Parts: sequence; structure tokens; C-alpha cells
Amino acid sequence: MVTLSEPSMIFSLTLAACYMMTLLFLFLISIIGITIYKNNKATLELSMLKPIFIKLLQGKTGEVAAVMKVSNPVGDLMDMDVPMYEIEKVRREMVQSGEHEHLLWLSVLVCAAYQDDAGYKEEIVDLMKKDLKSQGLSEDAEKLTPLCKHTFSPYTFFRIVRFLLDKNIPHVGSGSLFKEIGKYFKNYNVTKALTVTGKFKVILPMIKYIVLAATAFVMSWLLFLFSYLLPEGVLLLVLLNVITTVAATLFVLWNIMQKQVNPRSYGEIEADIISDIPDFKIRAT
Repeated sequence: MVTLSEPSMIFSLTLAACYMMTLLFLFLISIIGITIYKNNKATLELSMLKPIFIKLLQGKTGEVAAVMKVSNPVGDLMDMDVPMYEIEKVRREMVQSGEHEHLLWLSVLVCAAYQDDAGYKEEIVDLMKKDLKSQGLSEDAEKLTPLCKHTFSPYTFFRIVRFLLDKNIPHVGSGSLFKEIGKYFKNYNVTKALTVTGKFKVILPMIKYIVLAATAFVMSWLLFLFSYLLPEGVLLLVLLNVITTVAATLFVLWNIMQKQVNPRSYGEIEADIISDIPDFKIRAT
């Protein structure tokens, strides 16, 4: 009868653990390397596409969004028209129809459209805050100023657009502007780039577990190369430690794969968008 204490059995287990850990370590490195490469590529694509979508939001309507007072060269006040962009027209139609769900995020896209016009943007933000309060959304009105203070990263910008498209809001889904945006999303594979970058953000915190895999990798090879120098009791103890680490690494890999495919609720997506805004990160800490 063969027992675990026999040298041949111990050697077989040591060799198996060594090969298993080597494969797992290489697999983990490959996943991380491929994910980083795909993320860099997707991030570049989103950065190049963002100006195109901003131009869509800035479509001319020929209407005036607001009239603001400015000083002329001699110091007298004069009226200046703030042009109404397509996205602002959609927002106002949404307010007039009494639709208020996710009005905050539509207002945030308006901010993105006016991001290069600092004077206009401040005037528009004030108007949007009044509209939010008139819809009973005072809490959202308070969020709007810090949300609009920053230039959104391409990833955050496109997540907001995708979020609104997926919600099937009547004035968002049926309007010509968002139909065109939806068409551009498909033509430029924006959803694919967002998915790739989203996977990277999920996997990134787990890269630290590569230390676990690296430790087990080194231990398994040292155990294999110098097993004949160790007493049988110590050898079995180290082997057990390596097997435990192999199991832990398998769990980490499984967890990574699960996180890549698990669907996310709209509540989680909305919370994630808010967490990407610097002011809200500060408040959360």
C-alpha cells in the first residue's frame, strides 16, 4: 500500500504542485498583460472619440438658451446671448414634459457640452439648478455644481451617455440627437471600448495578488529543486503550504473571471459614475 510519506509520492506531489503553480502564474501574468494592453488601446480610442460626441451635443439649434450681462470695453453692461445647444434643448423638453428621472445626468451632459465656455457654463448651470429644484430634486441640484466643475474623463463621459441610452427615457430615446448618438456608438464600437476599460478598473485592484502567485511560484520551484535537502516532516509542511497557495491563486483567478462577466445594476453604475468625480471622492473619504 502506497502512503503519502513514501518518497515517490512526495516527489510526484511536489512536481505536480510545481507545474500547476507555473501554469497559474503564467496565466495570471498573461491576463494582466492582455488587460493592460487592451485598456490602453480602449482608453486612447475613447479619448479620440470624445470630441466627436461633444460636437454632437453642441449641435446648433438657432435658439437662445439665456441672456447674460457682460461688460463691454468701456465698462458698460451689455446683453450677450448664450446659444442653445441640442443637448440643452433636449433637457428643456424633458423638464417641460415633467420627466425628472435621471434629469441630473442629462444636465451633466449639458455641462460637458458647455465645458469650453466658462462664462456660458456658469449661467447654464444656474438655470439647470433652478429646473431641478422646480422638479423637487433639490438634492440633485446641490450635486450639480461639483459635478459640473470638472472636465470629465472620456470613460466617465461615455458611461453617462451609455447610462442614459440604456434607460430608455422618452425624450432621450426618441429624440433625433440621441438616435444619432446611438448610431455613432455602434459605428465606433464605443460600448466595446467601455467594456474593456471597465474590466480593467475591476481587475486593477486584484493585481496585488500577483505577489501571492509569485511567492507560490518561487516556493514550488525551490521545493522541487532542493526537496532532497529537507527532512520529510518539513518537506510535507512546505508542500502543504504550496498546495494551499495554489488553491488560493485558483480562487483569485476564478474571482477575476467572475468580475469580468457579472452584470451590474443601474444603481451600481450610477454610484460608480459619482465615485469617478473628484469632489465626491473627497466627500467619501
